[in-house]
Amino acid sequence: MLRKGISNEAYHADPALGRSVAQKMRTSCPQRVKYEMGKPSVSSPPLVNGSMIHSGALEPHKLDEEFQCKPLEIDGKSPRTNPYKETFAKMEADNPGVTFVPHGDYYNNKEVIASVSEHPLLKQYLYDPDSKIEHTGFFEFEGVTCKVRPDLYNTRTGMVLDLKTTQDGSERGFAISVRTYNYLFQAAWYMTALRQMGERPKEFVFLVVEKTAPYLTSCYTLDNNDIEREVPNVIDAIRLYGECLKTDVWPGYGDDIKTLNLGTPYTENRLSISALGRKFGVSRSYVYTIIKKHDIEVRKIRNRQTVSMFEFSNALRWENTGKAA
Repeated sequence: MLRKGISNEAYHADPALGRSVAQKMRTSCPQRVKYEMGKPSVSSPPLVNGSMIHSGALEPHKLDEEFQCKPLEIDGKSPRTNPYKETFAKMEADNPGVTFVPHGDYYNNKEVIASVSEHPLLKQYLYDPDSKIEHTGFFEFEGVTCKVRPDLYNTRTGMVLDLKTTQDGSERGFAISVRTYNYLFQAAWYMTALRQMGERPKEFVFLVVEKTAPYLTSCYTLDNNDIEREVPNVIDAIRLYGECLKTDVWPGYGDDIKTLNLGTPYTENRLSISALGRKFGVSRSYVYTIIKKHDIEVRKIRNRQTVSMFEFSNALRWENTGKAA
C-alpha cells in the first residue's frame, strides 16, 4: 500500500530498487549503476529547482518549511565576502531542513508554481480525498524489494499524475522529451508497481509546465498499449538487478565487438527528402519549405539528409489546419 509521512530524502535513501536505478540498468550497464550507488548524491541546481516546484505545486503547505530564498546580501555584504559566508553558513546550520535557493531561481520557481497551480487538472485532484500525494510504496518482485513514489495517484479514477518541468511544453516538444528521457519506462514502472501493491491504475498523465515565461502549461497522456509494451523491460530490469545482487557480479558494456543498429527511429521512422515527398504526395521544394518554416531537424544518415516522419507529419497537419482556418 502507499504510505504518507515518508520524506523525499528518506525515500531516496532507502536501498530498495527505484525507477531511476532500474532504468539505468537498461540504458547504461550494471557496473556503472553499482559505481554510482556507492557515491553520495549531489543536489544539482536543476534537481533543487525541480524539488521546490514539486513541493510548491503538490504540497504547498510545506514550501516555506523546506525552501527559502538565499539572501542577495547580509548586512550589506555580498556573497563573495567572508562575513556573508560565515553568517550564511550559520543560517544553514540553524535550519537543517531548509534548502536555500539562489535568488533568481527561487523567484522563477515561484512563477512556475503559480502557473501550474492554476491548471484545472491539478485544481481538481490536489484536494480530492481520494488523491494520494507524494506517497511511498514498497513491493516485492521475485525476491527484489522495489519502491515507487508517484507525485499524485487518485484511487477512485486510477489516474497517476506526474508533474514535469520542461523547456518546451508543446505537443511536439514534449514528445521529444518523452523519447529522450524514456518517460515510457517511468510510466510502465509506476503502473507495474501500483498493480503489485494491489492498486488499479488506469491512466498515466503528465502535467507539464515550462520553466521560462510565460510558464505555459499542458497535459498529455500515454497510450496504455505503449505502456504495456514497455512493462517487459521493467521486469527485465528488476530481474537483472536481482541477479546482480545475488551474485555480486555487475557486468560492464562487454569486450566483444558489437554492430550498432541504427534502425528505428534513425532509419525506419526517418526518410530522405525525396522519399518524404513521395510518401506525403508533395514536392521536394514544399518539403524544404515545411522543414524551414517549422524548424524541423534534418539529420545526415549514410550520406542522406533525413527527416523524422513524425515531426514532418505533425508540421504538415499544423500547416493544413492553419490554411483551413
